[in-house]
Amino acid sequence: MIQITEIKKGDQVAYQAVYDLYHAKLFHYFLKRTRIKEQAKDLTQQSFIKLWKSRHTLSDAYSLDTQLFTIASSIFVDHLRKQAAERKYQHRLEDDLCEQPALVCHSNTDYESADYLDAVSEDLPPIRRNVFMLKIAKGYSNKEIAEQLSVSIKTVEDHYSKALKHVRSLVTILLFLHILFSQY
Repeated sequence: MIQITEIKKGDQVAYQAVYDLYHAKLFHYFLKRTRIKEQAKDLTQQSFIKLWKSRHTLSDAYSLDTQLFTIASSIFVDHLRKQAAERKYQHRLEDDLCEQPALVCHSNTDYESADYLDAVSEDLPPIRRNVFMLKIAKGYSNKEIAEQLSVSIKTVEDHYSKALKHVRSLVTILLFLHILFSQY
């Protein structure tokens, strides 16, 4: 209880002691749920930041352990909601791209589409380009791509999402230029 009172007063030494005491536990809590070290680190950091920012709301009626893990649960739920929103956005982008016939390469004889895919993906980093081409041109699933490239499915999703953003920005620029120059 003394730590709660000290933290509420803004005592950084007490906060550091709590950080040292609970950091590993909180990290493993998140790692168990996300299975991704970087995400677990970020979520752990967010939890301690939120603890510090909301220190004035801490209660002496509950243990610091309980309050910290309540904050961590809240952070994790927010993280899951954000991931769900990103997946929903990614699926919407995929649907939009699938509706554009120039981006779909149905066969090896569709040279124009293949050239277009090569052009829009040429300045992507190598692994992102591979993920994009395997997904769009070959129609592989995220799991198949992950197995082929020896990376996690989350990594495939991340690279594909970033590749789609890149392609979408190029398409937007090309459409703008087309509209601009077709008026003259």
